[in-house]
Amino acid sequence: MKIILAVFVSLMFIFPASTDASVIHLHLKEGEFALSFLPLSNGEAALLHTAEGRQFLINTGYKGSGPEILHYMNKFQIRQLDGLIITEKKYWQERFIQQLIKTRKLKKIFAGWPAKDHLCGGRFIYEQWLAGTLQELDSGVKLAVLYNGSQKNEGLDFSIKHFDSRFLWMSSASRSAEKKMLTQSLKDSNIVKVPKFGVHGSLSYNLLTHIDPQTAIIFKRKDQRPNGELMEMLHQMWIDVYYAEQHGLIIVKFTKEGYEVFSIPELK
Repeated sequence: MKIILAVFVSLMFIFPASTDASVIHLHLKEGEFALSFLPLSNGEAALLHTAEGRQFLINTGYKGSGPEILHYMNKFQIRQLDGLIITEKKYWQERFIQQLIKTRKLKKIFAGWPAKDHLCGGRFIYEQWLAGTLQELDSGVKLAVLYNGSQKNEGLDFSIKHFDSRFLWMSSASRSAEKKMLTQSLKDSNIVKVPKFGVHGSLSYNLLTHIDPQTAIIFKRKDQRPNGELMEMLHQMWIDVYYAEQHGLIIVKFTKEGYEVFSIPELK
């Protein structure tokens, strides 16, 4: 049986009265990690935090999202990035990446395509992830690449396994990707990040029932709303939906017992 601890919390729960409310303290214990899904005005970006203090950024949002991402990195007091994971080429924001290298000491970049010539300098390590790649981001935080597509509506799809919990980041929404995902055992996936901002055709009923998640997370894309039929399907399947535009900053804290979901209004 899957274990879940879903919690809506107030700011005072995260920020005790004696602390600076402008800072977010996750209070991760040994063996825990967290994912923070940033409520950007346009595009996807998330932060992965480990109890040992390692910090990873997943995607960079669309053009112009840099200041918003840095705003939340400051809230978490992130001064150094251990890695940047890019799931789709549209999230390769050259200027922002150079800024992260200079100001956040970014050393490693992980993506699904080969390094270009201008990426082969010695300032950082570039690593291509292919389907089947296994990566231990920190003790007990194990990432597995499930699919790596280069066609339209495709990208890196990966899962993160942590004790009895499993998080699934989906970027692809193609027939080829779905066919591949249906061949894999994904029933232990508790949380899914919905691909393509939940547009029509982003997630089929067959694949959703195959994954059987408890929680779905959808990022915001400017001037575009999640598909109504998809939202109704998620509702009928009793899946808790967290939509960045409505819930603000979404933090999922993974513990040895399960996971907790914290929803915090957008922080200025």
